[in-house]
Amino acid sequence: MFNRMELTEGAHVYTADGEQVGKVSRFVLDPVTDQVTHVVVQKGWLMPEEKVVELKMITSALDDKVFLSRELGDFHNLPPFEEKYFIRTSAEDIRRAGYPDDRSFSAYYWYPPQGYVGYPTFTLEPQPWVASETHRNIPEETVPLKDGSHIISSDDVHLGNIERLIIEPGLNRATHLVMKHGLMFSQHTLIPVHWVGSVSEDKVYLTVSSQLIESLPNYEP
Repeated sequence: MFNRMELTEGAHVYTADGEQVGKVSRFVLDPVTDQVTHVVVQKGWLMPEEKVVELKMITSALDDKVFLSRELGDFHNLPPFEEKYFIRTSAEDIRRAGYPDDRSFSAYYWYPPQGYVGYPTFTLEPQPWVASETHRNIPEETVPLKDGSHIISSDDVHLGNIERLIIEPGLNRATHLVMKHGLMFSQHTLIPVHWVGSVSEDKVYLTVSSQLIESLPNYEP
């Protein structure tokens, strides 16, 4: 139909040497330009970690496989999708939370906080009130679309879920969404990106009605 690269959520990701390093868990999309800037690759399932990969580091993507460029270097050194920083909360914030002491409080809990580097231990001693900030290593104003994000029509009907993006090579611009719908016998529909009105992490809102989408032919990826 046209020259393209297909990025499928859940596709297995391989290094240039053929090592499988994870699967695609999110597309990072600039909703203004329709440009796909990064993908997020999830490694592991019991204690998964997510790494951010620039789209220019992908050499090919089709069906259920994505191959990374040799220029990427060590996959494990890539920045995480989310980083948590533990900070000491101000005395004023602690008092607002209802704790009388502006430095510590007594509680039964794991310390250091969950997610802190190092094995947690249990303590009954008063500990500093700890808050966290989360930073995402993706460009500002972009949206990390979650696996299976819902597609909603202009008349507020849930039509199906995103299965893949079709990208114009060179420009890295998304041209179409592939929507998966149906339960027992799944079907696919090709939706032009210019029909997208707005995007959140788990929803894509269209500017066209459900009647129009339902009249489109079935798409065979």
